[in-house]
Amino acid sequence: MSQNTIHKIAVKKRTETGKNENNRLRASGLVPINIIGAGTATSGAVNEKELEKMVHSGIRQSTLIELDVEGQGTHKVFVKEIQRFPEIDKIRHVDFYKVVPGQKIVTKIGIETTGVAKGSKTGGQFEHIIHELRVKTIPEDLLENLTIDVTDLDVGDAIKISQLKVPASWEILINGDPIVTSVNKTKALLAAERAEAQGAKDDAKGKKGKK
Repeated sequence: MSQNTIHKIAVKKRTETGKNENNRLRASGLVPINIIGAGTATSGAVNEKELEKMVHSGIRQSTLIELDVEGQGTHKVFVKEIQRFPEIDKIRHVDFYKVVPGQKIVTKIGIETTGVAKGSKTGGQFEHIIHELRVKTIPEDLLENLTIDVTDLDVGDAIKISQLKVPASWEILINGDPIVTSVNKTKALLAAERAEAQGAKDDAKGKKGKK
């Protein structure tokens, strides 16, 4: 499992809102944000370069972020939505959700693999089918990524959702018990097996004919 790294960013409070104010903020190198929680929304602004750096570091919906809000102290949040200007691919606005300890949230957790499946070394085809899980969990058990060791997977082996080692609070929101990773027989391997089986069959016939 991959624990969350807490990302920190300073937030400047803002009392004025609207298109003109947002444009003024962007012109000064800031990005408008909202911090949503307990039925209320707090408006603020963050440094555009710092925000872009944080986003490009690979944050996900399940990444915990610490906002240092001017005059209010720190709030732990996660990203609800990032809006961009499509024509220039710059961040336009960000909504954050406040983390409430013990209160379950629905989010997405990435799935990564580690190691080389032993079956892929003997002609099998390694497949990583599910790369992301939608889960309901308490914030304390959030992970940025779930890492699976696939070293022992042989040809014909698979790891299903039910076999994943996850925190007890997780409710995985998926139908059935699909395969996450597997090592399958390739066409070449199947052809070699058929050829071997046919060869054994021919040998058996040859021995029988000599009697």
